[in-house]
Amino acid sequence: KKTYIYNEAMILITRPLAQSENLQSLLNGLELDYELFPAFEINKINTKTSGQQYDVIIFISTNAVKYAEKYFKELFIKPFKVFAVGPVTAKELIDKGIQVDCYPKNNASSNELLAMPDCEGLKNKKILIVRGRGGSETLKNSLQLMNQVDYLEVYERTPCELTSHHIESIERFLGSPDGTVIANSIESLSNIIQLVKDVSFSHFDKLKSRNLIVLSERIKVQAEMIGFKNIRVTLNPSDQAVVDELINEKK
Repeated sequence: KKTYIYNEAMILITRPLAQSENLQSLLNGLELDYELFPAFEINKINTKTSGQQYDVIIFISTNAVKYAEKYFKELFIKPFKVFAVGPVTAKELIDKGIQVDCYPKNNASSNELLAMPDCEGLKNKKILIVRGRGGSETLKNSLQLMNQVDYLEVYERTPCELTSHHIESIERFLGSPDGTVIANSIESLSNIIQLVKDVSFSHFDKLKSRNLIVLSERIKVQAEMIGFKNIRVTLNPSDQAVVDELINEKK
C-alpha cells in the first residue's frame, strides 16, 4: 500500500482522461493521492481548410496543435508567422518542429497575446485562428477590426455524463480529510459542479469548502461567484505549475 506524504490530502483531477497521464505521473512521483473525475471529453472535428494562404496562424491551445497536425502541410504555406496563446501551446508547436514567432512567455492569455507588439501591430493581414468549437471570441473581435480573421475549428468539448466512476471518485475525494480540486477552464468548472450536483447537492456544498487550483484569474473570478473560498491561481497552465501550486499549498 502506498503511503502519501501530505497528510492524506487528495487531488481531484478533472481534465479529460486522455490528457491527464502526465499530471498523474508527476503526482505519483510525489506520492500525492488523487482521483480522476473527468468533466468533459475532447473529440476531433473532421473539417476542411479553406485553401487560403494566411499571414499569421494562431494556435489557442495544445489541443488545437494536436488536432490540427494533419492539416499542417495545407496551412503552412510560406511566408507565414505562427503565434501561440501561451508558453505550453508554444512548446507543443516547437516540439513538432514549428517555429513560433510570438507568444506570451509567462501565461496563456488572449489579452496578453494581443498586447504584444508583434500582434498589436497587425494590419491588413489574413489571420487564421486554430481552436476548438465554441471558444472565446476575444482574439477575433480585436484582430478583425483591421484584419481578415478566419477560424479553423479542429475539436470540440463534450460534457461527460455521470458514471459510476464519477460517483465513486467524488465520494472518495470528499471522504478524505483534505483535498484540492483542479479546474482548467470556466467550462470545466461548470461541468464539475453539474456532475457533483447530479450525485448529491450536499456534495456540492462540501466541494465548495475544498481548496481549488485554477489556471487563470478569469476562472478564479467565476469560482468566487459560485462560492469557492480557497482559490489559488497557477503561474502558468503547465502540469508542473499545477504541481508547484499543490506543494506550495501544503507548506
